Amino acid sequence: LYMTLEAPNHATVTVTVPAEADEKGLRRAMADGLLDFDPDEEFDECWSREFAARNGFTPSGFLSGLQEDKAYFGLRSEALLHPGQSNAGQGNETIAEIRWTEEDLRHWLKDHDWPDNNENMDAMRDMISARELRDRSIEEGWEIIDAMVDDGRLARKDEGEKAETSETYDPANPADPLSIADTSASAAATR
Repeated sequence: LYMTLEAPNHATVTVTVPAEADEKGLRRAMADGLLDFDPDEEFDECWSREFAARNGFTPSGFLSGLQEDKAYFGLRSEALLHPGQSNAGQGNETIAEIRWTEEDLRHWLKDHDWPDNNENMDAMRDMISARELRDRSIEEGWEIIDAMVDDGRLARKDEGEKAETSETYDPANPADPLSIADTSASAAATR
C-alpha cells in the first residue's frame, strides 16, 4: 500500500505501508515519512540549470519553497501522530526562510546581460556582503508583509470580547462608541 502527501509548493512524500497496518500504523508510517523529508537533499537531487529554466525557479526561490514544504510536513506529522491534540499554528513555526546562493548571483548576471564567468563571479562575491544581504532581505521582508496584508480581513478585538456599547449616545462626542445594539435600543426608546 502506498500513501502520498503533496505540500503546497508541490514537494511530495510517498511511503510504503504494510497492507495489514491499522489506522495507528498508517498514521505512524506517514508521519515518519513526512519527518524524513530533507529540503537540502531534495534540492541537490532536483536542481539543475535546465530544471530552473523549465520551471522558472531561482535557486533560492526553489529552496525556500522546499523549506516551506518541510514546515508544512512537520505540522501534518504532528497532527497525524496526535489527532485532535495538535497545536499546529499556535506556536512560533517558521513560515518562510530565504537562502541566497551563488547560483542566484549567476542568475542576476544573466538577467542583467552580464556573462556569468569566473571574473564576474569573483567581483560579485567581493561586492555582495552576506550579512548586509541578509539584513536587507529581512528589512524588505517587512515591506513585503505590509504589502500582502489585507486590513479588511483582520479583527481589532479577540473573538471572546463583546463590542463596546453605550447606554446613551452623544453624537457630539466622537469618543462615544455607537454599536448596532445602541442603534436599535435608541430607535425603540424614541418611538
